[in-house]
Amino acid sequence: MDLMELLHQLLLHILDIFKIYLKFALITLVIYFLAEWYILRYGAELEAELDAHLVEGAELREESPDRPESNSTLSKVFRFVVNFFIL
Repeated sequence: MDLMELLHQLLLHILDIFKIYLKFALITLVIYFLAEWYILRYGAELEAELDAHLVEGAELREESPDRPESNSTLSKVFRFVVNFFIL
């Protein structure tokens, strides 16, 4: 094997690694946009359900939940994940 052939093989391997990273990035974007779509479509229902659970818990402890309203997407994603694993 000469030097040019070795460099060609190295370049092919680097391109294969780049394609793998590109596929992971695309899969991550698809999952993000699906989560965003789901939150925008069903977010109000999820927040109402979460608020109902919080009110039930507050009534049991005789406290009122004083939390600020948030329109943050990160907050909605966090609530969705928490609802998915807990409820």
